[in-house]
Amino acid sequence: MKGWGAAAMAGALMMLAAAPAGFAKDKTANQEPFAWGMQSGNDGCVIFRETQTMTTEPNGPNGFDTHTVIQLEVLNQIHANLPKTKYDETKEGLDDLTTLSETQHLKFVKIPKKYTPEQLEKAKTMCGVQ
Repeated sequence: MKGWGAAAMAGALMMLAAAPAGFAKDKTANQEPFAWGMQSGNDGCVIFRETQTMTTEPNGPNGFDTHTVIQLEVLNQIHANLPKTKYDETKEGLDDLTTLSETQHLKFVKIPKKYTPEQLEKAKTMCGVQ
């Protein structure tokens, strides 16, 4: 049985070494800006930065529940006027943004939380700003 333990450990180490870059904590280097909303014929554009917020709520005698909320934070608005600066990246939040995109004829571009200057420039180019 001793051989099985060593083989299992070696297999686990090989899987970690061969793991895709998606498991890395900071994957911003390879994330491209993502556009949605009105792709053509838009009147404006909004660049969002993805952020994460930890929320803690009391859970009675069991202590507290903690969960992460992913949000989209407005970085730049070009010919746009959004009512809020942060939107939860939930079905409801994205539905609100879709409605705003349709009514205001907006394109949206999302970049990661820790974006590079190149990613921001690419997002601005996608918005038509040089």
